[in-house]
Amino acid sequence: MTAKELSRTAPTVSVVVPAFRAAATIARTLDSLFEQDYQGLRVIVMDGASDDGTVDVIRRYEDRLFYWISEKDKCQADALNKGFEKADSEYYGWLCADDALTPGALKKLAGVLQDNPQVDVVTGGCRREFKGGDVVTTEPAEDFYDRLDYMNTIEQPSTLWRASAHKRAGPLDLTYKYAFDWEFWCRLKRTGARFARITDPVSVYYFSDDNLTSSGGTKIADEMYRVIKEFGPHNGRLADVYRFLYRTFDLRGYYDKNAVQAVPAWRMRIFHMTLSALYRLYGKELVNSYNWNFASRQQRGLGWE
Repeated sequence: MTAKELSRTAPTVSVVVPAFRAAATIARTLDSLFEQDYQGLRVIVMDGASDDGTVDVIRRYEDRLFYWISEKDKCQADALNKGFEKADSEYYGWLCADDALTPGALKKLAGVLQDNPQVDVVTGGCRREFKGGDVVTTEPAEDFYDRLDYMNTIEQPSTLWRASAHKRAGPLDLTYKYAFDWEFWCRLKRTGARFARITDPVSVYYFSDDNLTSSGGTKIADEMYRVIKEFGPHNGRLADVYRFLYRTFDLRGYYDKNAVQAVPAWRMRIFHMTLSALYRLYGKELVNSYNWNFASRQQRGLGWE
Protein backbone atom coordinates (compact mmCIF):
# COMPACT_ATOMS: atom_id res chain seq x y z
CA MET A 1 0.00 0.00 0.00
CA THR A 2 1.44 3.38 -0.98
CA ALA A 3 1.60 6.37 1.38
CA LYS A 4 -1.15 8.05 -0.65
CA GLU A 5 -3.39 5.00 -0.40
CA LEU A 6 -2.70 4.76 3.32
CA SER A 7 -3.71 8.38 3.83
CA ARG A 8 -7.08 7.62 2.24
CA THR A 9 -7.80 4.61 4.44
CA ALA A 10 -11.17 5.21 6.02
CA PRO A 11 -10.75 6.57 9.56
CA THR A 12 -12.51 4.55 12.22
CA VAL A 13 -15.93 5.84 13.29
CA SER A 14 -17.70 4.75 16.46
CA VAL A 15 -21.48 5.28 16.38
CA VAL A 16 -23.27 4.74 19.67
CA VAL A 17 -26.93 3.68 19.47
CA PRO A 18 -28.85 4.28 22.73
CA ALA A 19 -32.00 2.19 22.87
CA PHE A 20 -34.94 1.56 25.16
CA ARG A 21 -38.04 -0.35 24.13
CA ALA A 22 -37.13 0.19 20.49
CA ALA A 23 -38.12 -3.21 19.10
CA ALA A 24 -40.23 -1.60 16.39
CA THR A 25 -37.51 0.72 15.06
CA ILE A 26 -33.99 -0.36 15.96
CA ALA A 27 -33.62 -2.74 13.00
CA ARG A 28 -34.20 0.20 10.64
CA THR A 29 -31.53 2.15 12.51
CA LEU A 30 -28.96 -0.65 12.46
CA ASP A 31 -29.67 -1.48 8.83
CA SER A 32 -29.01 2.13 7.88
CA LEU A 33 -25.63 1.92 9.61
CA PHE A 34 -24.47 -1.37 8.15
CA GLU A 35 -25.72 -0.43 4.68
CA GLN A 36 -23.24 2.47 4.78
CA ASP A 37 -20.60 -0.04 3.67
CA TYR A 38 -18.09 1.97 5.67
CA GLN A 39 -14.92 0.02 6.31
CA GLY A 40 -14.01 1.63 9.64
CA LEU A 41 -17.46 1.55 11.24
CA ARG A 42 -17.82 0.36 14.83
CA VAL A 43 -21.40 0.18 16.09
CA ILE A 44 -21.98 0.23 19.84
CA VAL A 45 -25.51 -0.47 21.12
CA MET A 46 -26.44 0.53 24.67
CA ASP A 47 -29.85 -0.83 25.57
CA GLY A 48 -31.51 0.27 28.79
CA ALA A 49 -32.79 -3.16 29.87
CA SER A 50 -35.68 -3.20 27.40
CA ASP A 51 -38.48 -5.70 27.98
CA ASP A 52 -40.27 -5.42 24.63
CA GLY A 53 -38.14 -7.60 22.35
CA THR A 54 -35.46 -5.00 21.59
CA VAL A 55 -32.75 -7.35 22.80
CA ASP A 56 -33.95 -10.11 20.46
CA VAL A 57 -33.57 -7.70 17.54
CA ILE A 58 -30.11 -6.61 18.67
CA ARG A 59 -28.97 -10.22 18.88
CA ARG A 60 -29.71 -10.63 15.16
CA TYR A 61 -26.90 -8.12 14.51
CA GLU A 62 -24.58 -9.40 17.24
CA ASP A 63 -21.81 -10.63 14.95
CA ARG A 64 -21.53 -7.19 13.31
CA LEU A 65 -21.59 -5.08 16.48
CA PHE A 66 -18.40 -3.77 18.06
CA TYR A 67 -20.05 -3.92 21.48
CA TRP A 68 -23.52 -4.14 22.97
CA ILE A 69 -25.11 -4.54 26.36
CA SER A 70 -28.57 -4.42 27.88
CA GLU A 71 -28.58 -2.93 31.37
CA LYS A 72 -30.34 -0.22 33.31
CA ASP A 73 -29.02 3.30 32.95
CA LYS A 74 -29.79 6.65 34.56
CA CYS A 75 -30.89 8.36 31.34
CA GLN A 76 -30.08 8.51 27.64
CA ALA A 77 -27.03 10.69 28.27
CA ASP A 78 -25.75 8.10 30.74
CA ALA A 79 -26.16 5.33 28.16
CA LEU A 80 -24.28 7.41 25.61
CA ASN A 81 -21.44 8.18 28.00
CA LYS A 82 -21.07 4.46 28.73
CA GLY A 83 -21.03 3.77 25.01
CA PHE A 84 -18.36 6.36 24.29
CA GLU A 85 -16.24 4.86 27.06
CA LYS A 86 -16.19 1.67 24.95
CA ALA A 87 -15.38 3.56 21.75
CA ASP A 88 -11.91 3.28 20.28
CA SER A 89 -12.12 5.30 17.07
CA GLU A 90 -10.92 8.52 15.50
CA TYR A 91 -14.42 9.92 15.01
CA TYR A 92 -17.55 9.72 17.14
CA GLY A 93 -21.27 10.05 16.55
CA TRP A 94 -24.54 8.72 17.89
CA LEU A 95 -27.78 7.65 16.32
CA CYS A 96 -30.96 7.15 18.31
CA ALA A 97 -32.74 3.83 17.84
CA ASP A 98 -35.63 5.41 15.94
CA ASP A 99 -33.55 7.39 13.42
CA ALA A 100 -31.48 6.43 10.38
CA LEU A 101 -28.60 7.53 8.19
CA THR A 102 -29.04 8.18 4.50
CA PRO A 103 -26.94 6.12 2.03
CA GLY A 104 -23.30 7.26 1.97
CA ALA A 105 -23.71 9.57 4.96
CA LEU A 106 -20.65 8.36 6.87
CA LYS A 107 -18.34 8.69 3.88
CA LYS A 108 -19.53 12.27 3.34
CA LEU A 109 -19.13 13.32 6.95
CA ALA A 110 -15.91 11.43 7.67
CA GLY A 111 -14.48 12.70 4.38
CA VAL A 112 -14.82 16.29 5.56
CA LEU A 113 -12.91 15.54 8.75
CA GLN A 114 -10.27 13.55 6.93
CA ASP A 115 -9.72 16.20 4.26
CA ASN A 116 -9.74 19.10 6.73
CA PRO A 117 -7.53 18.34 9.74
CA GLN A 118 -8.33 21.75 11.20
CA VAL A 119 -12.02 20.79 11.52
CA ASP A 120 -13.20 19.00 14.68
CA VAL A 121 -16.97 18.76 14.11
CA VAL A 122 -18.95 18.36 10.90
CA THR A 123 -22.72 18.52 10.63
CA GLY A 124 -25.11 18.09 7.73
CA GLY A 125 -28.73 18.34 6.75
CA CYS A 126 -31.57 16.13 7.93
CA ARG A 127 -34.81 14.81 6.51
CA ARG A 128 -37.49 15.18 9.17
CA GLU A 129 -40.43 12.83 8.74
CA PHE A 130 -43.50 13.60 10.83
CA LYS A 131 -46.24 11.30 12.02
CA GLY A 132 -48.83 12.78 9.66
CA GLY A 133 -46.67 12.14 6.60
CA ASP A 134 -45.17 15.61 6.21
CA VAL A 135 -41.47 15.75 5.30
CA VAL A 136 -39.18 18.71 5.92
CA THR A 137 -35.55 18.75 4.79
CA THR A 138 -33.20 20.95 6.76
CA GLU A 139 -29.65 22.09 6.20
CA PRO A 140 -27.29 23.96 8.53
CA ALA A 141 -27.27 27.66 7.74
CA GLU A 142 -24.05 29.47 6.91
CA ASP A 143 -24.13 31.15 10.33
CA PHE A 144 -25.05 28.01 12.31
CA TYR A 145 -21.84 28.25 14.37
CA ASP A 146 -22.40 31.88 15.33
CA ARG A 147 -25.98 31.19 16.46
CA LEU A 148 -25.22 27.99 18.34
CA ASP A 149 -25.01 29.77 21.70
CA TYR A 150 -28.71 30.68 21.64
CA MET A 151 -30.26 28.26 19.14
CA ASN A 152 -29.61 24.57 18.57
CA THR A 153 -28.56 24.82 14.94
CA ILE A 154 -27.14 21.30 14.73
CA GLU A 155 -29.01 18.14 13.73
CA GLN A 156 -27.67 15.55 16.16
CA PRO A 157 -27.99 12.44 13.94
CA SER A 158 -26.23 14.30 11.10
CA THR A 159 -23.07 15.06 13.06
CA LEU A 160 -19.61 13.52 13.52
CA TRP A 161 -16.73 14.84 15.62
CA ARG A 162 -13.18 13.92 16.50
CA ALA A 163 -12.56 11.74 19.54
CA SER A 164 -9.90 14.22 20.65
CA ALA A 165 -12.47 17.04 20.71
CA HIS A 166 -14.88 14.84 22.67
CA LYS A 167 -12.25 14.14 25.30
CA ARG A 168 -11.46 17.85 25.66
CA ALA A 169 -15.14 18.71 26.14
CA GLY A 170 -15.88 15.86 28.52
CA PRO A 171 -18.89 13.53 28.84
CA LEU A 172 -22.51 14.44 28.26
CA ASP A 173 -24.20 16.20 31.18
CA LEU A 174 -26.54 13.81 33.00
CA THR A 175 -28.55 16.66 34.50
CA TYR A 176 -30.15 17.20 31.07
CA LYS A 177 -32.86 14.89 29.77
CA TYR A 178 -33.66 16.71 26.50
CA ALA A 179 -31.00 19.31 25.65
CA PHE A 180 -27.85 17.35 26.47
CA ASP A 181 -26.85 17.32 22.80
CA TRP A 182 -27.10 21.11 22.48
CA GLU A 183 -25.23 21.64 25.74
CA PHE A 184 -22.51 19.33 24.41
CA TRP A 185 -22.21 21.25 21.11
CA CYS A 186 -21.83 24.50 23.08
CA ARG A 187 -19.19 22.91 25.28
CA LEU A 188 -17.30 21.68 22.22
CA LYS A 189 -17.36 25.23 20.89
CA ARG A 190 -16.21 26.67 24.22
CA THR A 191 -13.26 24.27 24.35
CA GLY A 192 -12.07 25.45 20.94
CA ALA A 193 -13.57 22.89 18.55
CA ARG A 194 -13.80 24.08 14.94
CA PHE A 195 -17.01 23.34 13.07
CA ALA A 196 -17.86 22.74 9.41
CA ARG A 197 -21.07 21.96 7.56
CA ILE A 198 -22.35 20.16 4.50
CA THR A 199 -25.80 20.86 3.11
CA ASP A 200 -26.63 17.28 2.08
CA PRO A 201 -29.29 15.52 4.17
CA VAL A 202 -27.35 12.70 5.82
CA SER A 203 -29.90 11.46 8.35
CA VAL A 204 -33.61 10.82 8.74
CA TYR A 205 -35.24 11.98 11.97
CA TYR A 206 -38.56 10.24 12.54
CA PHE A 207 -40.84 12.35 14.72
CA SER A 208 -43.47 10.49 16.73
CA ASP A 209 -45.38 10.87 19.97
CA ASP A 210 -42.74 8.70 21.65
CA ASN A 211 -39.70 10.88 20.82
CA LEU A 212 -38.22 12.70 23.79
CA THR A 213 -38.26 15.87 21.72
CA SER A 214 -41.93 15.33 20.90
CA SER A 215 -43.23 15.24 24.44
CA GLY A 216 -41.12 17.51 26.60
CA GLY A 217 -43.07 20.77 26.51
CA THR A 218 -42.06 23.13 29.30
CA LYS A 219 -39.43 20.65 30.50
CA ILE A 220 -37.61 21.21 27.19
CA ALA A 221 -38.06 24.97 27.54
CA ASP A 222 -36.51 24.82 31.00
CA GLU A 223 -33.45 23.01 29.66
CA MET A 224 -33.10 25.38 26.71
CA TYR A 225 -33.15 28.19 29.24
CA ARG A 226 -30.25 26.56 31.10
CA VAL A 227 -28.15 26.22 27.94
CA ILE A 228 -28.64 29.84 26.89
CA LYS A 229 -28.09 31.05 30.45
CA GLU A 230 -24.72 29.29 30.46
CA PHE A 231 -23.51 29.99 26.92
CA GLY A 232 -25.74 32.68 25.45
CA PRO A 233 -25.27 36.37 24.56
CA HIS A 234 -25.42 39.26 27.02
CA ASN A 235 -23.88 37.09 29.74
CA GLY A 236 -26.79 34.70 29.44
CA ARG A 237 -29.49 37.34 29.93
CA LEU A 238 -31.03 36.41 26.59
CA ALA A 239 -32.23 33.24 28.33
CA ASP A 240 -34.40 35.38 30.61
CA VAL A 241 -35.83 37.18 27.57
CA TYR A 242 -36.74 33.90 25.91
CA ARG A 243 -38.31 32.50 29.07
CA PHE A 244 -40.36 35.67 29.44
CA LEU A 245 -41.57 35.38 25.83
CA TYR A 246 -42.38 31.69 26.34
CA ARG A 247 -44.35 32.12 29.55
CA THR A 248 -46.06 35.43 28.79
CA PHE A 249 -46.87 35.09 25.12
CA ASP A 250 -46.01 31.73 23.54
CA LEU A 251 -48.05 29.62 25.97
CA ARG A 252 -51.00 31.88 25.13
CA GLY A 253 -50.73 31.33 21.37
CA TYR A 254 -49.00 34.55 20.28
CA TYR A 255 -46.38 32.63 18.26
CA ASP A 256 -48.82 30.23 16.60
CA LYS A 257 -49.42 30.53 12.86
CA ASN A 258 -53.04 31.52 13.48
CA ALA A 259 -52.19 34.10 16.14
CA VAL A 260 -53.60 37.03 14.17
CA GLN A 261 -57.00 35.35 14.07
CA ALA A 262 -56.89 33.78 17.55
CA VAL A 263 -55.48 36.62 19.69
CA PRO A 264 -57.44 39.88 20.13
CA ALA A 265 -55.97 42.80 18.21
CA TRP A 266 -55.35 44.91 21.31
CA ARG A 267 -53.35 42.09 22.88
CA MET A 268 -51.30 41.71 19.71
CA ARG A 269 -50.48 45.42 19.88
CA ILE A 270 -49.16 44.95 23.41
CA PHE A 271 -47.14 41.99 22.18
CA HIS A 272 -45.53 44.00 19.37
CA MET A 273 -44.86 46.93 21.70
CA THR A 274 -43.07 44.52 24.04
CA LEU A 275 -41.02 43.15 21.16
CA SER A 276 -40.05 46.69 20.09
CA ALA A 277 -38.77 47.42 23.59
CA LEU A 278 -36.77 44.19 23.62
CA TYR A 279 -35.33 45.04 20.18
CA ARG A 280 -33.87 48.22 21.61
CA LEU A 281 -32.26 46.32 24.48
CA TYR A 282 -31.05 43.14 22.79
CA GLY A 283 -31.29 43.67 19.04
CA LYS A 284 -33.94 42.52 16.61
CA GLU A 285 -31.99 39.53 15.33
CA LEU A 286 -31.52 37.97 18.76
CA VAL A 287 -35.09 38.57 19.90
CA ASN A 288 -36.56 37.24 16.65
CA SER A 289 -34.38 34.13 16.90
CA TYR A 290 -36.64 32.89 19.69
CA ASN A 291 -37.86 29.47 18.54
CA TRP A 292 -39.48 27.72 21.51
CA ASN A 293 -42.92 27.50 19.90
CA PHE A 294 -42.59 23.73 19.39
CA ALA A 295 -42.24 23.30 23.17
CA SER A 296 -45.19 25.58 23.77
CA ARG A 297 -47.37 23.59 21.37
CA GLN A 298 -46.40 20.34 23.06
CA GLN A 299 -47.22 21.80 26.47
CA ARG A 300 -50.65 22.81 25.16
CA GLY A 301 -51.24 19.39 23.60
CA LEU A 302 -51.07 20.67 20.02
CA GLY A 303 -48.17 18.51 18.81
CA TRP A 304 -45.88 19.39 15.92
CA GLU A 305 -47.07 22.11 13.58
